[in-house]
Amino acid sequence: MRTYFSQFILHSSLFALSTLTASIAMANDQKNLSEKEDVITLQSVVVTGSRRAISNSLDAPAPVDILTAKELQETGATDLAAALTRLSPSVTLPTSPAGGFGASVPPSIALRGLSADQTLILINGKRRHTAAYFTRQAYAGGRGAAVTDLSLIPVSAIERIEILRDGAAAQYGSDAIAGVVNIILKSRDHGGGVSYQTGGYTQGDAEQHKVNLWKGFALPNDGALTVALDLGKREAASNTAPDRRTFYDGSTKAQYTEQNTPYRTWKFGSPEQKDQVNVTANLDLPLTDDLALYGFSSYGHRKTIGENFYEPPTTKTVLNQSSYFKERYPDGRSPLSLVTVDDFATTVGVKKGEQKSGKYDLYATYGQNKVSTEQGNGINPSYGPNSPSNYDLGENIFSQLNTGLDYSRDIAIDGLASPLTLSTGVLYRWEQYKQNAGDPIAYTRGPYFNPSTTLGVGVPGIYAGITDQDERKISRDVYGVYLDLEADIFKNLNVGAAVRSEKYSDFGSTTNGKLFAKYDVSPQFAVRGSINTGYRAPSLAQQGYSAYSVQTVQTPSGWQDVQQRTLVAGSEAALLIGGSSLKPEKSTNYSLGFVWKPLANTSATLDLYQIDIKNRILLSDNITGSVITNAFANSPYSNIANVAFFNNLLDTRTQGLELAFKHDLNLEQYGRLNLNLGLAYNKNEITETRDSITAKGERIPVSSIAGRNTQSLIESTAPKTKLTLGALWSNQAWSVNTAIRRYDKWTTLNNTNTALDQTFDPQWIADLDIGYKADAFVKGLKFNLGAINLLNSHPNKAKDSSVGNIVKYSFNAPEGAFGTYLYGRVSYEF
Repeated sequence: MRTYFSQFILHSSLFALSTLTASIAMANDQKNLSEKEDVITLQSVVVTGSRRAISNSLDAPAPVDILTAKELQETGATDLAAALTRLSPSVTLPTSPAGGFGASVPPSIALRGLSADQTLILINGKRRHTAAYFTRQAYAGGRGAAVTDLSLIPVSAIERIEILRDGAAAQYGSDAIAGVVNIILKSRDHGGGVSYQTGGYTQGDAEQHKVNLWKGFALPNDGALTVALDLGKREAASNTAPDRRTFYDGSTKAQYTEQNTPYRTWKFGSPEQKDQVNVTANLDLPLTDDLALYGFSSYGHRKTIGENFYEPPTTKTVLNQSSYFKERYPDGRSPLSLVTVDDFATTVGVKKGEQKSGKYDLYATYGQNKVSTEQGNGINPSYGPNSPSNYDLGENIFSQLNTGLDYSRDIAIDGLASPLTLSTGVLYRWEQYKQNAGDPIAYTRGPYFNPSTTLGVGVPGIYAGITDQDERKISRDVYGVYLDLEADIFKNLNVGAAVRSEKYSDFGSTTNGKLFAKYDVSPQFAVRGSINTGYRAPSLAQQGYSAYSVQTVQTPSGWQDVQQRTLVAGSEAALLIGGSSLKPEKSTNYSLGFVWKPLANTSATLDLYQIDIKNRILLSDNITGSVITNAFANSPYSNIANVAFFNNLLDTRTQGLELAFKHDLNLEQYGRLNLNLGLAYNKNEITETRDSITAKGERIPVSSIAGRNTQSLIESTAPKTKLTLGALWSNQAWSVNTAIRRYDKWTTLNNTNTALDQTFDPQWIADLDIGYKADAFVKGLKFNLGAINLLNSHPNKAKDSSVGNIVKYSFNAPEGAFGTYLYGRVSYEF
């Protein structure tokens, strides 16, 4: 692997040198670029944030970013979420995964410094289902976000992405507190493309291979069918320092002499990814002049193998006290989390009419996400030599059905400067969450049960999965209606209003509204703003998830199987510890923005906002000690020693600003230069906390449930500012794309030891992509070489790390935990 990267660096250097030499030589002979050349422009049709057709994102009444397929691909990012965070300063994504099971369920993007599940994801304007699981790691914004898995959407299928940076629950429904990401799929009746990309980190791991394909097919009546397929695999990447624990002693026989050392390095970080398959199909079929059938489907499959913390054979557990497992794991073991994700979605709809006389859209969307988990290198000591090394830990399944009828019409009204656009509709949504139990061997007592010889049940800290007691199936129905009005009151004043009412079968009704306006002070300058209320219903995974690990320990009353549990919110056990049924999050959002277009090729926008959220939904700390002992005394749950549960104990306020600047230069025979600058600032603060009241009437302070670390995840763990700088130079054959990002300092707090509090320094990241269009040889052929984190920037090493500081970097490091990533890509479009 290291030889591979030495050659890669050498070839990259030669390629870069030849790029500069060739571009200078060709510049004097090159003709002016054609207006049809594939370049980034300021002109894009916008379909998100307004029901009216808007030809330019700068004319929209709310801030909207347009990201093209070309921009996404040339980031060199390995998945969609990573590409978005490199292009937009408002998008954040932790990129230092935590290993094991947690890293196998990837985090998703977040907008405006909020949690990832407060951003709504749409595909072609239709709601996308979320994952069946949630992020358990301590990521900025809080634990337990139930997110949409963007890694299951093929990048090759995407035409563009529209990011609405404004609250939009009144327009689109639950989850759109921070904004909306609308993924528009390709709809082509001809052409196609194929690309192959390979790359890896210069530290010598995470070698990756990706193949992307798409093809458009013509159908009758000028219809189109576009099919896309992405295939990929990736080695694991490690984020660990040498392990300084003693691995062997006189009672343990080492397999190999050279391994008999107290200094070992093991892998813990980004998991190995196998069998990644993502496919989509997008259909557009006119039936008559005013009637069209449409539909789109997707399927995604991924298997990951994540390593958990290494257990050396000298650890005073079953590994060195039981002859059964000494022979099986003479060198110790690293338990493996084997996670398989299968995801399916399909939408079918019919559109009839046109905007002047009235347009109808009747549709139905069904989606399902299934997460299946297995344990590798496992042990249940109580089964002795019969304990399998691999066993099933259960599966989580989330299903969602969305149906709706939308109607939209432009109505001419005397006195208005434009027709009134009226949009209304009704909807029905059904959601279901299921937990299926795993193999009983993971959590039950076996025939060799004898805790005095360490042959108890379970191993400390190892996830035992879903038991038969945790099996459940819950569902809910959602009914809704909305009304949206928008018009130009005067020639330069656009005003709109939206209201949406929805009824949930599990927690009641909610009504939310939005007022927005945009005033063109002059052709070059405009002011825009909005006031809206929003909400986010608790996901069914947050309401229904429960699982546990178990360990046999000696107590005054004898040997007991002590549990570490995640409790169902509102369950009897949760009520005893101060939990309650979850409430929806409710938000109030204020925004004010300015648009400046001094030249046809130059624009600048500045947007200010404040978002107040009540009843933030968070997964609690792992609660232990006297709080647990007192709460569960004399109850059926007295054998639970460690719990976590979802709660609504915090209210928050987010204030911020977003600045965007773009300037395009036509350099005539020297090509074209596109410059952009983006700046996002967010300040998050907790405005109110609430103590918990147990079923016995006792008060538990919020600090015992959402402690210093959890509160710092909201207030200080995400960098307050993110700066992006970009420059793309291109001519007919060559392109050089540079991107620079700066993340502000950020702080983490330890729950109990203030000496482990840490403020991390600001960090700069630089990317470079060099492309060559080989049209002179084969039309449509292109080569790219690039580097993400070109200068090998790393975050500060973390004080508060696990297992003796073996994990070097915080899980919340914004970028750079694995160093420089180099890649090469060859693509062909026809």
